[in-house]
Amino acid sequence: MRSPKPRILTLAGLCLALMSGCRSEAPESIAFLAVSDGYWEVWVTDDEGRSPRKLSDFKADVSRISWFPDGNTLLVNLHDGRMFRLDADSGEASAVQAPMPGILDAVVSPDGRQATFSLSTADSIDNNDIWTFDLSTGGLNKLTSMARLQHEPTWSSDGAQVYFLSGRGGQTHDIWRADVATRETEQLTVNALYHFDLAARPDGALAYSGNQTGNYDLWIRHPDGRAEQLTDDPELDARPTWSPDGKALAFESTRDGNIDIWRYDLGSSELKRLTEMPEGARHPVWSPVHGGER
Repeated sequence: MRSPKPRILTLAGLCLALMSGCRSEAPESIAFLAVSDGYWEVWVTDDEGRSPRKLSDFKADVSRISWFPDGNTLLVNLHDGRMFRLDADSGEASAVQAPMPGILDAVVSPDGRQATFSLSTADSIDNNDIWTFDLSTGGLNKLTSMARLQHEPTWSSDGAQVYFLSGRGGQTHDIWRADVATRETEQLTVNALYHFDLAARPDGALAYSGNQTGNYDLWIRHPDGRAEQLTDDPELDARPTWSPDGKALAFESTRDGNIDIWRYDLGSSELKRLTEMPEGARHPVWSPVHGGER
């Protein structure tokens, strides 16, 4: 997003189990980025932040990660444009053929068959649009043809829509969505300052980082359009990711000076720091698979 290259730490996640609020006995996995030998590599930990381990060894900076639906594999983007499938147990990486050069933010679809990404094909933000491509065939589908910058795409939980951000100048990056089948677009917010780091829940609620109050805090846009502020801190709260049951968020924050992973419980509003390693951690991505289902 906008974070330079801060030092990083491990991560951890959280999850509340079903209606009772008790935790599942089987831990869930959270992937995240941490610095190793000067590069942002992929790490993984359980949902308590225990025994984090380095998963990748690309010797290159990772720009974005996302889980395949089985919870065993990650789609990994590198800053040099390469993409890989990364096994979450063995760390074995296999190359994914990119349909065009320069892709940095591809995110795998809920069914694992496609990826969505943003890209400018003419070295201009006026040509930066949202695309999808078939991970097996490489077939391309251009979802948007809009002026200015379209970026940070993320899938709806059913894979029918792609949410993204659109900046049309000034101080706004509004939330839009595109229907994958029809390519019809809909603007969800209007001139609501900056939004970043969209994460969709099955009921249509969107978590994001926004600066409506002057600081970058966590917010939820509910299905009825109502915006709810979750955190309030002068430091950065960003990159929220939903727990599989939708009752908690893991996110990155600089609220204690270093960039680390924190957890927010939607039921109790409890905040808990999950990582405390010297170099910090960022970009948590909660596995879509409930504990014990892998």
